[in-house]
Amino acid sequence: MKDIKKRAVLVYVGTEPEHIEFLEELSQLATGADYEVMSYLIQQRALPDFKYYIGKGKLKELKEVAVATECDVVIFDNTLTSMQFYNLEKYLNIEVMDRVNLIIEIFSRHATSNEGKLQVELMYKQKMLPRILGQGLVLSRQAGGGAGGTGARRGGGEQKLELDKRTIRREIKNLEEQIDQLSRQRKLRRKRRTQNNVKTITLVGYTNSGKSTLMNALTDANVLEEDKPFATLDPTTRKLFLGLNKNVILTDTVGFISRLPHEFVKAFRSTLEEVRYSDLIIHVLDGNSYNVSTQYKVVLDVLKSLEIENIPIITVVNKIDLGQNALFMDDYNKFIPISAKHNKNIDLLKAKISEILFG
Repeated sequence: MKDIKKRAVLVYVGTEPEHIEFLEELSQLATGADYEVMSYLIQQRALPDFKYYIGKGKLKELKEVAVATECDVVIFDNTLTSMQFYNLEKYLNIEVMDRVNLIIEIFSRHATSNEGKLQVELMYKQKMLPRILGQGLVLSRQAGGGAGGTGARRGGGEQKLELDKRTIRREIKNLEEQIDQLSRQRKLRRKRRTQNNVKTITLVGYTNSGKSTLMNALTDANVLEEDKPFATLDPTTRKLFLGLNKNVILTDTVGFISRLPHEFVKAFRSTLEEVRYSDLIIHVLDGNSYNVSTQYKVVLDVLKSLEIENIPIITVVNKIDLGQNALFMDDYNKFIPISAKHNKNIDLLKAKISEILFG
């Protein structure tokens, strides 16, 4: 029996001129998490409401939309505070998520390796701790003053929250230690590769740009290819054959997105370190996306945040079989147009890789 999809209403609050693009990406993320998008709500507002993020008038409209669509969840493209989560769910009487929650949910579905699962769990715990703290604030406000200089005695709910806080902090520390251990193991593998004169290449790109398809085209890796954001979360490493005595390994990394959540960078720090120690980076662009210029800048900004310096980058414009929306398709000196799906210009890309790594 086929699972019934949960119905979602998407919300954007802010003044960014790209709010339509933001909602389109949020819709893709929601669809990737198997939600059925029923409706959208936009509010142009310079500052978020302290209690509900969205203004009071729009909040009433949101409840009417939620009831009319019989939705199961309201997903904000913004990042909500613990207090806002609490107030919204109390008023709407349904589940409320924000953008980070949605990304974590998608990651949890796609993580298969031990490290991937640890990183997703760390993201979840880091996101949940402030929400637990916020619940404590709600309880303390509800409790009022009480007798004595210290206020009302803590009830069972507050004592449980204190226990929850300590438990989550302990779990976060444990997860970080496990991920650090895996990071140390990765450093040892990098050291051995250097000693054996093995060159390393890392694939980077906006999510759904076709990195996994390119990985398969270059190495016959049989990596999952799916038209969904973050379809492959765990990094994959394969040998790339360029000729005799040319030892190369190729690693695919998790896709990037705009407004990358802080929790993502913290949790995936050790995996993203692989990019910093590459001999070559291949940046994959979706040449069919009308938003390719923005996506190009997003990835470069992430690389900059990782302090990538002095590593050569080959930029490939993928999916040229679907059209040429990219503005720089004909700039062969700077970009290489390819179709990973149909193996178009893959030999040209291999030749460029060989030239950079081996002269």
